[in-house]
Amino acid sequence: MAWLDIAPEVLMQSTIWEIQGSNSQPGLLDNLPTNPPSLYIDLEGIKLSREGSISILQLLNHPEEHVYLIDIHLLGEEAFTTPGTNGKSLKSILECPVTPKVFFDVRNDSNALFFHFGIRLQGVEDLQLEESACRPGPLSRKKFVSGLARCIEIDLRISPSAKRVWKESKDKGMRLFAPECGGSHEVFNLRPIPQSIIDYCVQDVSFMPHLRTLYWSKLSPEWKAEVDVATKERVRASQTLTYQPNTRDKILSPWQSVDGGRAADDFFGRLDLFGGRLLGP
Repeated sequence: MAWLDIAPEVLMQSTIWEIQGSNSQPGLLDNLPTNPPSLYIDLEGIKLSREGSISILQLLNHPEEHVYLIDIHLLGEEAFTTPGTNGKSLKSILECPVTPKVFFDVRNDSNALFFHFGIRLQGVEDLQLEESACRPGPLSRKKFVSGLARCIEIDLRISPSAKRVWKESKDKGMRLFAPECGGSHEVFNLRPIPQSIIDYCVQDVSFMPHLRTLYWSKLSPEWKAEVDVATKERVRASQTLTYQPNTRDKILSPWQSVDGGRAADDFFGRLDLFGGRLLGP
């Protein structure tokens, strides 16, 4: 199997737009292909949820290979309501059910967007759920979800030079913002944005299209439908006051239900493993 063709400079020198006080969005929202998805999104902030704040929204426009860093800390609601050249705002795109947006674990991002800016995400794909669902074997192998770094490390065959650049940018960023590494999330609100944080934000979304291609190719139509249902449930639950952003049970996949997995096992048991069809009602 060949190495994934990602050169180090792509990770470190992706085109970055910092929208700070602009009267109009650049053309990042214009003419977006939907199959495969064009938009890959991540958020950074302080206690990212309704309990904290959003600092930066990273948006990878995959066809153009541009990473946009949208300064939510400075712009606030203006970042979401300012129309682009086609009249569409970021809010309208995020809420559009026919424009797919790919996140990795959408829950806290959705919680923060909803409670701080009233944004009801639609048209979401969750890479974390796609990864857990596409694992081969019994449901016991799908019990826990993985983090993005593990998915990149394990699932993508990255060239040694690209992996080194990715690790370096990730480690430098974490030393600045991760409390366990001696950092503080307040660094996301420093302006100008430190270069190490820019690099971290860029690498966070750079690999997501490649992961999506890999996982999507492994999912049967039935599992794609299950992932879609589970993703919509994640978004719905995240928009309630009962949602807790930092509970230990978030590492469990939805395929293991509270009844000991019987519902999920029933779904799996009804799969015709040879034909990839659901059997029975």
